[in-house]
Amino acid sequence: MAGTGNAGRVLAVGGLLVAGSALWVTLFYAAKPGTGALLYVLRLVFASAMAACLVLGVTTIRHGDVAGHRAWMIRAYAIGLAAGTQAFTGGIGGALFGTDALQMDLAMGSAWVINLAVAEWVIRRQNGSGSPRRSVRAGRRPEPAGASS
Repeated sequence: MAGTGNAGRVLAVGGLLVAGSALWVTLFYAAKPGTGALLYVLRLVFASAMAACLVLGVTTIRHGDVAGHRAWMIRAYAIGLAAGTQAFTGGIGGALFGTDALQMDLAMGSAWVINLAVAEWVIRRQNGSGSPRRSVRAGRRPEPAGASS
């Protein structure tokens, strides 16, 4: 398993480099023609969110929380993968709603929302049946720690 930890470290550093480069390009390069202020803000928010998810993922695994680590890393991956999803949302959004800056910014932003919604669905779907959240939904109240029958 030592190889898995090393690969994870390399991927976390790589992800932080991607998030950092997204921030750098957004802040220091001219915006692409046809994009507006909304996309500028969304890029700053989601690049920062990706970095935060990666840091939280590393922090949780260092505390032995595998499920928390997995959830944060899935979120970070979903944010990073949104660039690919934007090819679809931009094309479909442009065809349906027009190509004005605001419409295109919203179409591009929807890719992050879609990816994160799918990521949250995956995280919650694979949540163990013993979790307090699932047992409350099923109508059962979790017992407090240390309670005995």
